[in-house]
Amino acid sequence: MRGTISSLILAMLAAMPASAMTLSEAKTGCSADRTLVIDGKTYRGHMWTMPGLERHEQDLNGIPAAFVLRSDNPIADLVLPKLHTIIEFMLPPELHLFADKRLTRRPVGHDTIAGIATTKYAIDETVPEGHGEGFLWLSDRGIPMKLDGSFTRTSGRVAHLHWELNHVKLGPQPAALFETPRGFSKLPAEAIVPLLGFKLKGAH
Repeated sequence: MRGTISSLILAMLAAMPASAMTLSEAKTGCSADRTLVIDGKTYRGHMWTMPGLERHEQDLNGIPAAFVLRSDNPIADLVLPKLHTIIEFMLPPELHLFADKRLTRRPVGHDTIAGIATTKYAIDETVPEGHGEGFLWLSDRGIPMKLDGSFTRTSGRVAHLHWELNHVKLGPQPAALFETPRGFSKLPAEAIVPLLGFKLKGAH
C-alpha cells in the first residue's frame, strides 16, 4: 500500500527513506482534487495516479509546481516548469508511515467519501521515525479518500495531518504526466528554500 496519495506533496519538511509514495498505492488510475492539511496549513491541488506512480500539481508561493512520486524510488521530483528546474528530494517521515501496509490491519467501519464507498481503518503504528495514529478511509480500489491523524517523531515533535480527495475520476492516466521534462536544470533542495519558503530534505 505504497503510493497514491497523498500530497504530499507538499508539506515538505523533513526526511525519509524507502518508497517515495505518500499514501496507499491505488490499484487503478485516477485523477482528483486533493486537499492536504499539515499543522493547520492547507495545500490544495490536483493529483493523478497510476499503480506505482503519482503526480501532484499546485502553486507554491505563486509558483506553479508538480511533484512526481514513484513507488520504486525513495527520491521524488519537484518540477518547476516556469523555472525549467527539477529538485530531487526525500519525503517527510510522517507521510512515509501513512504508506505502510499495516494500516489496513484494523478495519472499524464503512463510509462514503465524495460519493465513493470506503472502508475506515484505525491507525496506531510505530516506525523508526516515530508513531502515527488516527483513521484512514480507503476505497476497494486502493484509493485513499481521506485521512485524519497525527505523527509524533522520536524527537517529540507532533505533526497533525488531514487528507481528502474530491471529484475523483477513475481511468488510465497519460504516461507523460509521470515523466520528468528533458533539458531542465537540476538543483539541490537547499537552493530552493528562499524561493518557496519551506525546507526540503535533499536526495543526497
